[in-house]
Amino acid sequence: MSVYALQKLIREINRNPDMRARFLQSPQSIVTGSELSAEEAAALLAKDFGALYRLGVHGLLLRPFSILHGQSEPEYLVAIRAGGPV
Repeated sequence: MSVYALQKLIREINRNPDMRARFLQSPQSIVTGSELSAEEAAALLAKDFGALYRLGVHGLLLRPFSILHGQSEPEYLVAIRAGGPV
């Protein structure tokens, strides 16, 4: 799939409290109904910020998403610079 679907889903998780609660409670249920590729879904479920960045997720979406998951700024920067998990 295109990165558009992935970014749209992350945006909804970031902005919509109901979607965020559903994702935090059962991430697989959100991903299962999405149009994500297997690689995109795996990165999202793993909260692999480096992989998400490498897949093309814009930092203005990715950083707030990482904050929701307790990722510190230094850890986040290491992950996106390396292009993989911390």
